[in-house]
Amino acid sequence: MEHFNVFTQEDCNAYKTTRYNLDERLPVGLEEEPHSFKDHLEICNSWNELQEIKAPYVIIGIPEDLGIRANMGRPGAHEAWDNFLTHFLNLQHSELNDAHRFCILGTVHVGDLITSCVQCDVTIHEQRALLSDAIKVLDDRVTAVVDAIIKAKKIPIIIGGGHNNCFPILRSLGKESPIDCINMDAHTDLRPAKGRHSGNGFTHAIEQGFLKKYFMIGIQHAYLTNDMIKLINDSDDISYVPYTVGAFDDAEHINRALSHVDSTNYGLEIDMDVVAQFPSSAQSPVGYSLEQLRSLVKNLLKESTPKYIHICEAAPRYGTTHEVGKALANLVNDFK
Repeated sequence: MEHFNVFTQEDCNAYKTTRYNLDERLPVGLEEEPHSFKDHLEICNSWNELQEIKAPYVIIGIPEDLGIRANMGRPGAHEAWDNFLTHFLNLQHSELNDAHRFCILGTVHVGDLITSCVQCDVTIHEQRALLSDAIKVLDDRVTAVVDAIIKAKKIPIIIGGGHNNCFPILRSLGKESPIDCINMDAHTDLRPAKGRHSGNGFTHAIEQGFLKKYFMIGIQHAYLTNDMIKLINDSDDISYVPYTVGAFDDAEHINRALSHVDSTNYGLEIDMDVVAQFPSSAQSPVGYSLEQLRSLVKNLLKESTPKYIHICEAAPRYGTTHEVGKALANLVNDFK
């Protein structure tokens, strides 16, 4: 497929660390047989093999921050994919933690778009508009890839990248009939559908008929504009539970979310901005803990199976070494 980089065994081997037997003076024997994820998960070396893989989850990366920059957020989300792979591939495969659930497919090609926008200054309107144009091109590439994964009857796990990518994903799933969505996020991303950026993907999806019921968990009232409040109040299809200091009831949140959407036809969005102090494009001291987010996700997946899972906005450069990679690896590994 054009504009997609397939993840090969050679790519996988680049993340390999070898532990040699310390009883030997020369590195000739292994300390133990390798049993990490990189040794056991499925790798799909071509699009023709996609229909043949056994893993229910197919993982792709979108290593970009174009939409975040166009939304005047902090850059850096393009680094999350590599950071995630470094730690995910080195998780241990065992009878308690089966790597065979997952296949890594590869990445949407974004290098040309990033290069064309590398000098864009978002404080200059014309240059911000160039970012918006690039995102429209990216939209088409993402939709094409998700289309192929859905056709193969697999559940895509998409590691971003910015939240702008929710739109092409929803467009893929909602082309024939609208899909619903649960979004764990501090922000609604319901800014006006004028141009493209990370703050208006859901607005575009609603206005173009791809998204019907939309439920948000963790919304912070301080980030709601008057227009967003009016939009939510005027629509029976949009609802949320806010983040409230000292009040966390994952069972209630999940019940409200699944009561609002069609639990047999929805996508799960996870914006890492929802976690307090997490390195992200809109990092905040306020929000859920990482363990609370994991509890929400794990318990939601016990009750239902989303059509896709999209994790976005993580930006490793703003955290400590390995913080983002380990967090995303553990979050994805919670998907049973």
